[in-house]
Amino acid sequence: MGPLSFLASRINYALDLITARLHDFRIEDTIVISGTPRSGSTWLMELLESLPEYKSVFEPFHPSWYPEFRKLGIPYDPYVPTSEDYPKLRAYLEKVFTGRVGAQFPHRQYLRLGTITRRFKASKLIVKFVRANTMLPWIANTFNLRATYFIIRHPCATIASQIATGYYSRITPEQLANEVRKVEGLEELAGRVADLNTEIGRLAAVWAFENYVSLASKEKAWYTVVYERLVSEPEEELPALFAHVGEEVPGAAWERVGRPSMVTRRSYGKEYIGTPKQLLKWREKLSERQVKEILEVASWFGLDFYTTEPEPDYDALARWGVAVG
Repeated sequence: MGPLSFLASRINYALDLITARLHDFRIEDTIVISGTPRSGSTWLMELLESLPEYKSVFEPFHPSWYPEFRKLGIPYDPYVPTSEDYPKLRAYLEKVFTGRVGAQFPHRQYLRLGTITRRFKASKLIVKFVRANTMLPWIANTFNLRATYFIIRHPCATIASQIATGYYSRITPEQLANEVRKVEGLEELAGRVADLNTEIGRLAAVWAFENYVSLASKEKAWYTVVYERLVSEPEEELPALFAHVGEEVPGAAWERVGRPSMVTRRSYGKEYIGTPKQLLKWREKLSERQVKEILEVASWFGLDFYTTEPEPDYDALARWGVAVG
């Protein structure tokens, strides 16, 4: 970390501590967003951040940015059964959901005047995770949140975007197999997962496991956002998205829906964002063999509603309790 990034991390941390003293952030006002890396969760966060009085808390399970989380020693992608209690994790998330955890962001975009102003004025929180899918049912069951959103995106599109941005599987096949083995109904898949010997296969297994846990939950205390539907039918999906929290669509959300998120601008041209062509971009990035492997691994988990088509089979997705339109 260079000196400017170090200074930015300290200033960002101090700003969070100051705003924690200025406002009484309440769990009942807090909105949670969960998705896999490169699933569109940041875009969704920015849309919801157009709600008055809200600011975002970005990735509080990132060990490099949040020292308190790092001290917990929680491994990547742990499966957290809904029926069990995890006092240290619960105590940490209580602090996150009430704005009492500071982030050591090394990024200077958080220090822009408009962003700083929002951080000081906002009295409510939107907390965004890409490392919480495997504990999302537990989180939704444990905390009295205002709302929870779960976003899902085509595995080929997700993985193509991960590769383009230098992302890699941060858990070994053996570690992932151990977590898969803990989930009722997936025990027999552990051996297959442990034997995966390609990066594409490992990324596919992580995508499938992370999405399976939330999709298979019997009590879905959240709104499931289908990324492709939000891109292709924003006129229908945005009102439904905001209706989940009893709000009309803010004008700023209509303006943002066709713009790339802050973490997408670096990897895709603006001409693709918010258009149907965006949903086909992964076909240029992946080979037929890679696509076949991704879809095959997803099918191990029963997640066969995504095919070689850009959008999911919505009838098949409905069998997982996800209804759109």
